[in-house]
Amino acid sequence: MATIKDIAKIAGVSTSTVSHVVNHTRYVSPELVEKVERAIQELDELPNFIIKKTRTGHGAGGIKYIFILLSEKGSLFQRQIEENIRNLLAATEYTLVSAEYDKDTSRLAVLKNMLTATPDLCGIIAFPDERGILTETFFQEISVPVVLIGKQIPGLKADVFSPDMFDGGYQATRHLIKNGHEHIAYMGNSKDLSTWRFDGYQKALHDYGMKENRRLIFPNLNTEAEVFQVMDQMMAEEVPPTGIVVANSFPIMPLLKYLHAHNIVIPKEISVISLNDFDWSPLLAPELTCIDRQPPVCSALAFKTLMKRIQGEEAEYRQTTLPVRLNVRNSTCGIGRGPFGEKAESAEVLELSELEKEQIRSRHYTAAISFHYMGKAWMQLIEKGIKKIFEDLEISIIAVTDAHFEAPMQCRQLESIRFLSPDLLIAVPVDTRETAEAFQKVVQSETKLVLITNIPDGIARGDYVSCVSVNEYSHGRNMGHGLGKYMVRHGMKYAGIVRHGNQHFYATRQRDNAAEQVLSEEFPEIQICGEIHFQSESEVYKKTKEFVRHHSEVEAFYVSWDGPALEVLRALTELDRMDVAVVTGDLDHSIALNMAKGGMVKTLSAQCPYEQGEAIALAAANALLGKRTPSFIGIEPVLVTPENLLKTWSNIFKENPPDELRRAIRENLPHFTME
Repeated sequence: MATIKDIAKIAGVSTSTVSHVVNHTRYVSPELVEKVERAIQELDELPNFIIKKTRTGHGAGGIKYIFILLSEKGSLFQRQIEENIRNLLAATEYTLVSAEYDKDTSRLAVLKNMLTATPDLCGIIAFPDERGILTETFFQEISVPVVLIGKQIPGLKADVFSPDMFDGGYQATRHLIKNGHEHIAYMGNSKDLSTWRFDGYQKALHDYGMKENRRLIFPNLNTEAEVFQVMDQMMAEEVPPTGIVVANSFPIMPLLKYLHAHNIVIPKEISVISLNDFDWSPLLAPELTCIDRQPPVCSALAFKTLMKRIQGEEAEYRQTTLPVRLNVRNSTCGIGRGPFGEKAESAEVLELSELEKEQIRSRHYTAAISFHYMGKAWMQLIEKGIKKIFEDLEISIIAVTDAHFEAPMQCRQLESIRFLSPDLLIAVPVDTRETAEAFQKVVQSETKLVLITNIPDGIARGDYVSCVSVNEYSHGRNMGHGLGKYMVRHGMKYAGIVRHGNQHFYATRQRDNAAEQVLSEEFPEIQICGEIHFQSESEVYKKTKEFVRHHSEVEAFYVSWDGPALEVLRALTELDRMDVAVVTGDLDHSIALNMAKGGMVKTLSAQCPYEQGEAIALAAANALLGKRTPSFIGIEPVLVTPENLLKTWSNIFKENPPDELRRAIRENLPHFTME
């Protein structure tokens, strides 16, 4: 029988190191622990000094061993389970011995000899491998209870606990799809595609009507060089992936190294989501979005079941699928989309050189603006931004019209503008259907059309210069995050959604869907108790009253923008439900004052209309030069809280906040608890 010196020699360490590993008397690096454990595993039977150590302090019951069989050396999940089981056993009379077979049949034979020769072996926790190397035959001469983690072994009577990795693969892929990603890669280090993780990835693609692209699927990557090679291959595609699902532990570090080495910014240029939640995931910059298999939960159930089996308390064997959880962090982000599904581009691409500016100035261009409504500061700031750029470029604005939200009026105004024959027309359609014919006539003229937010029906991509809007996806996510964080911080559970009912407006549809996605994915403790769908702001007051009567449990509302939000506030005030929190979009005086006074508005997402106006004017100027312009420009919104309200007001309105707002903040800010 081997001695401690024999083990030390095999492992290439000192005898004291072997002793510390076996007795847990001081810290030993993981590398040395692995060497010692591997040396012990290679023996035909356990040495006497280990057996004696186990007897010591364990009373008259003799040796008490629990074995854990790991199938994969590099598996984070298996190591997490091992550590949790070791901690759970620390307060018992059992000692855990871990053994790694790493999908190796010859090593399994050695381990079987060890287990059959081990006195008082009490139980086994095992991880079956994907290729089926660990079979029922291995356990035939080992008559102790067995708990399996991951999958069933045909013919073996054992309890099985399996994290739902089909749902893990599905949730990860769905998260990217809902974030606007259409080209999603899959990377792992399994031998084939017959895994639950990949099945979940496929199902999500199918459910959302997306085609599977085999040029983006690499399940069997085992070296850093292989990861670098497939990344080179994918990034050279005509349409490279914008999101990657990393299925196993190994590929994640080589992938991150590749992206860093090639200056590919996460998540701005590519989103990454891992199906393993590493201890260091929140420490990365950016933090890594992961699927959490919840190893503490799995470990606790496996431990409890094995102990009951050992004590003869369990009867029927059971297979249990355990839920996984999506931990959304900063390595994934949404892709704002335009009216035809195009990716939102930054206004940075519109910058003009001094030479180009001089060319425009020399030609004395003219422009007209057709607004749907000019009664809000939002439109006035857009106009201000447009005029600033046009004045610099010496483009004359010969008409500015206000349709007062009336489609027939806008149609008549567009007809008048056409007779002026401006070089440029900037317009916000009142209604995409009712104004379609009038805009078609503009398209057929020599005037270049720049649209704000929406596209009239029948207008194709080549008919207009560009569509400029807030990044609606970011707008909705800001509101969803603001609502979710406030509710969790204050122990709230039930939320209502007030959304625009016109599904033809891609902008509000995208915004509302993004907010709802954030709440469902990132705040599972929050329940959506119902929705209000409205066509016009005037409906919201009455519908809010009806909603609250039927859903008295509601504690907070998401409202698509500030206009209907004011109607929600009016209804809640009359119902004496001023305890309800409201989160909405766009910054205006009434909403800002409610927030400053500690009212129901707790946070909001604000567009930057002045910057939108500048982008609109620059897009028009690029078109005058014959330059290609992105079909959709998305301007990023900003999150507004009571604490940054005054500063944000100054940045958005380009002026000092009103005295009334300053006074309200001064009097009420100490009562706010939002961070």
